[in-house]
Amino acid sequence: MDHEAVMRAYYEAYNSENPAALGALLAEDVVLVSATGEQVGRDAYLATYGWMTTTFEDRMTPERITADDAGATVDIYDRLVARADVADFLGMSPRAGEVIELHLTGHYTIRDGRIARIEIGPRA
Repeated sequence: MDHEAVMRAYYEAYNSENPAALGALLAEDVVLVSATGEQVGRDAYLATYGWMTTTFEDRMTPERITADDAGATVDIYDRLVARADVADFLGMSPRAGEVIELHLTGHYTIRDGRIARIEIGPRA
């Protein structure tokens, strides 16, 4: 699978709220670097994913995927709808039903057909 196809499969799995399908696309030692810090390992990533999908209806739309030999850079539109009141999410306190829209850029390193590193943050 080429790197663009890996990324399309990743977003499809992410948006389907299917942790098994998502986990199959991640390296066991995947590193996630985001606004909340750095996490290492597939289990840690999937725990964060579980929290996100329990707390929000989280739909990430890749607006542009630029693949290269190391992986891909993706411009992302992320629409989150709070499933219940949230005390703190990135310094916000969304109420149930409130929508948060984020414009992000993700840098993904792909190794042996699996995502090995994710660096995600606000789009510049």
